[in-house]
Amino acid sequence: MTDKLLILGAGVDRTDGIGFPLANTLLADVTRYLDGPGKPVDEALRSMLPGLRFSFNTMIARAVDKIATREPHEQKAMVQRVQEAIAHLPPEQEHIKKHGELIIRLFNKLAAIAEHSTLDEETEALIREVFPGDADDLIDSDSILDIHKLSLSDTFKTVLKRTLKMGLSGERHEVAAALGADMLNIETLLIEKFLGFYNEKLPDIKNYIYISWALWAYLVAKQKEVIAAHAESVLPFYGTLPDGLRAITLNYTAFLQNRLGAAQAVYFHGGLADYVRMDTRDLLPIENILDCDPAGFIQDIVAPNTDVSHENPRQQKHVIPALVPPLRLKPILSHRYIELWSQASDWVREAKHIVAIGYSFNTADEHFNDILRSHPGRRVDIIVPEATQPGFVARMEKVFGTSASQYSKVKVNGIDALQAKKVRLIAATACDIDISKLFEAKP
Repeated sequence: MTDKLLILGAGVDRTDGIGFPLANTLLADVTRYLDGPGKPVDEALRSMLPGLRFSFNTMIARAVDKIATREPHEQKAMVQRVQEAIAHLPPEQEHIKKHGELIIRLFNKLAAIAEHSTLDEETEALIREVFPGDADDLIDSDSILDIHKLSLSDTFKTVLKRTLKMGLSGERHEVAAALGADMLNIETLLIEKFLGFYNEKLPDIKNYIYISWALWAYLVAKQKEVIAAHAESVLPFYGTLPDGLRAITLNYTAFLQNRLGAAQAVYFHGGLADYVRMDTRDLLPIENILDCDPAGFIQDIVAPNTDVSHENPRQQKHVIPALVPPLRLKPILSHRYIELWSQASDWVREAKHIVAIGYSFNTADEHFNDILRSHPGRRVDIIVPEATQPGFVARMEKVFGTSASQYSKVKVNGIDALQAKKVRLIAATACDIDISKLFEAKP
């Protein structure tokens, strides 16, 4: 047993030399992969799933159609992302800045419609005066216009569709990336389609099988690419981890297990090296994942174990990658996950010093946050670039119960940080910090 526990989030696999994309840009990378070296993967999946109508381009059309039904705060958040994306663009990218200004202007007009449709106090008072007996029955909404039933004009739709399609192309487009971070988030898509297994909607089941295996194939191919690039050198970050650690990762890649061994690593969200048969909930291993050919594995193993020919989903066979969808309420893909999550909780309870790197404590990971919340009093070092920013500090209050006013500014290994009791928030990336020094430092 060890009292040192390492927790890894998505930021770790963003390290220079590894370079995995974050979830909000992942869809563009998967799309380009399927159009290029992953073409055999796309063909194998479509052959396995006859009648599949899903494509990432049609997904754009559906995402645009849903814009008008979004809540005002969601639309404002999209505007803010675009504003931040164009705020510091150099002069040579003036055309992209203008593109962003157009998007902002269109969304502001949509927001203005929603704002001016609100039932104000004066109008409500007049309704009550004219219909004193049944005003409560008449006033069944706080708006005089149901914005959820509005449809966008072709002008607005076309502008948004063309913008989002730019985000799926090979060239970086800041405005398209800012919009796509929300509208084309592959994790949101997985959540939406995964529900098909519960409500027995066959199209959603097929879509989930396609999207999840396409994502798996891209990640496996990317993982092989990274390993090949460091065949003669130490893998960034992972290759420098000290011995004698336990580690919990919320990533899928096999880098951690390669370094520490299977007994010292818990894959909280599942990993690339397993898949699940949904009718029996068996968790099955994928041999030699580091050398795996994604298209070959889908043809040789996935396809023979998948049957979507029956109209009744209960008579079908489905196998999916062991990638736990990022739901706040975690689905139980296999009984093995109950054991893994229990083991993760035990490791947190037994740890005296926890170092969390590249983990942003998002609400989608509330299940894991709750484990940390349930075992207070440990020394905790949290390393993310935004660690000392007000929004992140406020988020920490919900996990560790420490208000922003309790933090003092300190230095940790020469890096700016904040400290409150046993919690330190260190503004750094995974490659900026020496993990051994953190664990060796005395309280």
